[in-house]
Amino acid sequence: MKSELISKMSEIKIFFFDLEGVLMHNGVMEDNSIKAISNTCKIFNQLGLIFGIVTARKEDKLIKKLRAIEDCFVLSSSLDKVLETDKFLSSRSVNYKNVFYMGDDLLDIPLLKKCGVSCAPKNSRREVKRIVNFIAHSDKCEDLLNEIIGFYKKSKEQANRAAKC
Repeated sequence: MKSELISKMSEIKIFFFDLEGVLMHNGVMEDNSIKAISNTCKIFNQLGLIFGIVTARKEDKLIKKLRAIEDCFVLSSSLDKVLETDKFLSSRSVNYKNVFYMGDDLLDIPLLKKCGVSCAPKNSRREVKRIVNFIAHSDKCEDLLNEIIGFYKKSKEQANRAAKC
């Protein structure tokens, strides 16, 4: 892991994920994915982190179901993901350097470029893969979330070891 990326990742306070193409595929959110999101929200909360979803999807049953997950923040119904994220961050006095975002499509590029750490699943568009800090090994919701949790914990451990030296 590159030391610059480890340093950036260890400063992340908010983890945002795109919905369609990242956490769900082919317009279907499976129950095991909902469970994985709920478990990730709990883990992040215990670590003092925030979990969120940024999507252009309009308010519907799925969005309501995701909003019902404890400690899951859903920013929806806007094609301008940066604008919605700006509002959320300003309400929490958080800077973009403390934000992680995983996106997969052209609509995600403006937000990916602003965040401290940007990531794309392995099945993302080529244009997205070219501008992110790293590409995840998976493309399934549960695997992606576990990979990011592991990566964050590893970066914190390595940053703590580096600080002791």
